[in-house]
Amino acid sequence: MSWDKVGREDKLLSWKDVMEAEEYVYTVGYAGEEFFKGLKEGKIIGSKCPKCGKTYVPATLYCEDCFVETSTVEVKGRAYLDSFTIIYKDSEGNKLESPQVIGLVRFENAKGGLLAFIEGEPKLGGEVEVIAYDVPLKVRVK
Repeated sequence: MSWDKVGREDKLLSWKDVMEAEEYVYTVGYAGEEFFKGLKEGKIIGSKCPKCGKTYVPATLYCEDCFVETSTVEVKGRAYLDSFTIIYKDSEGNKLESPQVIGLVRFENAKGGLLAFIEGEPKLGGEVEVIAYDVPLKVRVK
């Protein structure tokens, strides 16, 4: 399934507020820690369900279909661009020096996906390679 939607600048909504995040402690949990450790090592870490065999990216602690505990695995399948958007202005409405492309990268045989900065000409379904294991990822269109 695919769809195209072109936003009109005069129809976009935005709001600004302050989030008092310094008063809270957030942990990413075991699966999240494994995922972020993997990024530091240059790996995409997902999790695999021992019952149904589904692989999730990023890693999750439990299979959302079988409700059984998963195990962490390195995801090595083909990465492709599932969707993208092109950003022309920053959050203050100032024009960017050059447009920024952000997209959702998925991996073959895995459920889920990761946000990424996209280098190159974006193409839906086009193969990408990870060039920086940052948050978000940085990928290049092949």
